[in-house]
Amino acid sequence: ITRATRRFAAGYMVGAEYRFGRSEDTCSSDHDCRQTYPFDQSTERGPSDYDVTHALKIYGTWDLPILRDRTDLVGKLVGGWQLSGIVTASSGYPWTPVFGGPLCQVTVAGGGVCPQRPVAYTGGALEDTSDEVFMREFGQFPGGPLRYFTPPQGGRFDVPPRPGVGRNSFRGPRYFAVGAALAKRFGLPRVPGLGDRLALEVRANAFNLFNNLNLRPFTFNSPSTQIESRDFGRATGALAGRVVELQARLSF
Repeated sequence: ITRATRRFAAGYMVGAEYRFGRSEDTCSSDHDCRQTYPFDQSTERGPSDYDVTHALKIYGTWDLPILRDRTDLVGKLVGGWQLSGIVTASSGYPWTPVFGGPLCQVTVAGGGVCPQRPVAYTGGALEDTSDEVFMREFGQFPGGPLRYFTPPQGGRFDVPPRPGVGRNSFRGPRYFAVGAALAKRFGLPRVPGLGDRLALEVRANAFNLFNNLNLRPFTFNSPSTQIESRDFGRATGALAGRVVELQARLSF
């Protein structure tokens, strides 16, 4: 993680944080571990479900100069506001292409093994992770998934075919949002029994201020990841749009 901050005499501060990360495992959840080839744990090692390679934050605060130095009633009511903002951007979460999610087609020792990963990947998928790509039919796989993947054959096996595609080997939609807040703290007269630091803080928070579209990440064995689904490779939902929140907090 790399961080940098700078304070200026004019009453504002800016900072930035960049994180380059890599998290790997064979299963990312202790209580919901769904592996596609448990017969060989080496084939399950890959990026964690929550792995994000690049994450950037740029943030700042500004003590607004409007009537900031006045001590009369007008200054106390109108001055002393603080404006803050944050820009958040990150690469997408990883996901795994699978086959046989809706219907188990491989049986081992009388039990179903599903879903499975493809037995081969021929390459050629688009590397673009923009929203426009993930809203198109088949997303990064123009022409359909069977042009890129070889699905496993159904049947009864002692050990099913070894997957030819790594776990979490593809990346889903990236994320970008801008947030902002406007806040002020009002000092209140002393009230017996409540101490000498009685104050009222009012705040307006805006999340995803510019209502930027952020597509929902792909989840394991969802229609977006199932090769036989018409929604393969395509995002089927979006995260929250603009949200404005008003707060008032009394502290003592």
